[in-house]
Amino acid sequence: MPIELEIRDGDPWWMSPDIWVVPGGDPEGPAGVPIVGGPAFLWARVRNNGTTTATNATVRFYWADPSTGFDRNTANLIGTSFATLDPGQVADTLCLQPWVPEFVNDGHECVLAEAFHPSGDPLPAAPEFNVPTDRHVAQRNLSVAMALTSGFFRFNFNVFNTARHDGAFEVGLKLGTERELKPMLATMGPAVKGVKLSGKLARAAFTDDPCAPEKTGDDPKKACLKTKVAAGRKTRHTLVGTVEGGPALIHIVQSRDDRIVGGTSVLVLPHDRKKEG
Repeated sequence: MPIELEIRDGDPWWMSPDIWVVPGGDPEGPAGVPIVGGPAFLWARVRNNGTTTATNATVRFYWADPSTGFDRNTANLIGTSFATLDPGQVADTLCLQPWVPEFVNDGHECVLAEAFHPSGDPLPAAPEFNVPTDRHVAQRNLSVAMALTSGFFRFNFNVFNTARHDGAFEVGLKLGTERELKPMLATMGPAVKGVKLSGKLARAAFTDDPCAPEKTGDDPKKACLKTKVAAGRKTRHTLVGTVEGGPALIHIVQSRDDRIVGGTSVLVLPHDRKKEG
């Protein structure tokens, strides 16, 4: 393995701890949640697990609206950086091109980075990112949503079909754990400092109404979305739910033919965390 570049995946794989955002005009500032319309900088932690120095390895940075699947044709390239890594070296790589988040799907966006060497460790030829199977690429698809005093929240997302044929997809929910969230906390900003997942998802539902009323939803275990998406297209949906007892991490998981093909996660915070345990 002359050159073997990697940006680590998370658990689940779309929550990479090796990609983070620094909001504001100083790329050396503290990590946190980007602000729509304001500048931000992206970083990626790149590893060379090989036995040969990677000279001027390429690191690309992308953003996309909240989606459970996208590729290099539907993601938006922010910028490209270069890094030289000796065998076994780990380097934090900055995207010098500032990113100004757009107001897409209520301002929630995910970011992605890929590292490769054009001759010594090239990318696969296909446009798909294949995040869980390709060590070159990682995705950070984690948003923060503030619940109302009642615990009610809404979260908009898209289901993409990046295949060349129409497809049927199923979307379900899974409650996240402290172990999954812990690697992300250092790069999520002061709003989530020391957060504990003491809450539970009391009710939830998928809807096509982005303004669904608060009483929408039932048993979260029964929340299921089935949608047909034309090739290269997307469908827009909203998750509505109510959390009780404190913060909760929720994974929105997309499957096709009983195989997980993507996902997005949302950390739901109570209206006033100071009153939580």
